[in-house]
Amino acid sequence: MYDHLSYALKHLELMAQDVLARQCLDPSSPLHGAVEGEYLVNTGAHSGGITPARILLLAYYAKGSALQGQEILLERACLALDYSLRCQHEDGTFDLLETNFHDGAETSFIAQSICPIALLMRSFPPRTPLEERARALMDELIANISNGIVDGGFHTPNHRWVMSAALLMCNLLTGRKDCLDKMQALLNEGIDCDEEGEYTERSSGVYNIICDRALITLAQFGKRPELLEHVKRNLRMVIKYIEPDLTINTANSTRQDAGSAPDWRIYYGLYLFMALKTGDEEFRFIADRMLEQSQSAFSEAGLRAGQDMIPYFEYLPYVLMDETLAKPWTQAQTRAPEMNFIHHFVQSGIVRARQGDLSLTLIKQNPVPLSLKYKKHTLGLRLAGTFYSRGQFAAQSLTQLDETGFEMRYVDRWGYKGPLPEKPQTTNWREMDHSLRPQVMMQDYVLTLRIHLIPGGVRLHLSTQGVENVLMKLEILLEGGARLSTDSTEMHTRAGDYIYHKRGRALYIYPDHVKLLLSEGAFSHAYGRNMRGTLPGDDRHVFLALTAQTPWEQELELRFEG
Repeated sequence: MYDHLSYALKHLELMAQDVLARQCLDPSSPLHGAVEGEYLVNTGAHSGGITPARILLLAYYAKGSALQGQEILLERACLALDYSLRCQHEDGTFDLLETNFHDGAETSFIAQSICPIALLMRSFPPRTPLEERARALMDELIANISNGIVDGGFHTPNHRWVMSAALLMCNLLTGRKDCLDKMQALLNEGIDCDEEGEYTERSSGVYNIICDRALITLAQFGKRPELLEHVKRNLRMVIKYIEPDLTINTANSTRQDAGSAPDWRIYYGLYLFMALKTGDEEFRFIADRMLEQSQSAFSEAGLRAGQDMIPYFEYLPYVLMDETLAKPWTQAQTRAPEMNFIHHFVQSGIVRARQGDLSLTLIKQNPVPLSLKYKKHTLGLRLAGTFYSRGQFAAQSLTQLDETGFEMRYVDRWGYKGPLPEKPQTTNWREMDHSLRPQVMMQDYVLTLRIHLIPGGVRLHLSTQGVENVLMKLEILLEGGARLSTDSTEMHTRAGDYIYHKRGRALYIYPDHVKLLLSEGAFSHAYGRNMRGTLPGDDRHVFLALTAQTPWEQELELRFEG
């Protein structure tokens, strides 16, 4: 077994040393006690005070830490707690300075971060004046936090579970029944995790993790083991969102992480905790691989070597308080998850497929309905037409045709309006009831895209029905810096290029010698980059465009090699 606990302690020691080096020690500064973050005037309670206090106190109390018992950690933790109390409003809440003020949800995130440390501290009766001082500051902070969360509110679905976890912790530390009452009111709404493991926000880069963390806290400290079933389903789902380059696909997210590509190790703590808690062999395997990938981030001297990500085990306090969690395993007790699959998440409107170094993503209601990732290379596809400025393809349906094939369809009907059947009461256009106007010259616009997974890529069949003469474009979004080779053209591309591929095969050759084969071209017009009512070109991609007019039927293959 990889020694996850030793790794977590080593990481904790590095973080504590970093806090000691960067903490503001100037008594005249408004940031006294804080570790400066991204804000210039006020660094924010969470990053500036709470997180440093959490790290320093955990390093002080953690059994096995090389810094255990060093009083400077307590001295500096008290400064950080003092700073945090100065940031706290009289109502007990904190601000999330980038957007929310007197924020019950941000206060709950803070509680979920600091309350496990308070519980850990309580397992060690105070022995010194500094320990008593730290305990008193922590008690004051959490008493205030309890007020803020009981009276505070939230905005988004995940906030309910963060708030519930925080209320439970506040109850354990203060004994307040109103914390449990509000927690139960939130939990009465039912956990919004479907049978596939997807939460409402479909946020594989941020809010999956937040929901899972909150449910783990509720399960661990609230004696609600049934909540771990949601976490297990979600983590099994996330396995199917892992890309060949060990990033997480976020294309289907409804939140700010959409389109990002976070390192898969943002899930390290969750997979490790659930491996420790449940003994799941696949979770063990993934946690081991994540740690294996990260071992090089430390030098032999224990210092950080390079910029590789060091995943943080946020559940170290849980393990320190519950030794039954620190269960080692052998390699024989792990199992690699199946990474060749085609899976249709029907409720989420997404298909994820893996085939060795290739992944395929199909998404409903998205202007980039198809994307491929091969090793580290990414390709996106868009389809659009000039249909009354409403012609951008965003599939309303996604259905499975056979074992390797899917169909995506977009249908619209539009046209014109006739005169009102009766004389209106006003001549003001904006005050007329335009719903009474008859529809005239209505046209149907039907786009169908069929996709079959083939070795190394996809085979596509595009067809249109309905209105004639619509100018169409199919755009392939590529990385810049590669070489485009056709029967008649050889060129080096740069991000921002918009290229019409008229006919025949094309090869897109990357600097690492991976090749993308496009089997066909099409060209009837050059109205692509700035087509009205559609997404334009940009300066981040190379666009390889095929153009036509309806009716249009096209077959092509996109296939990676090398």
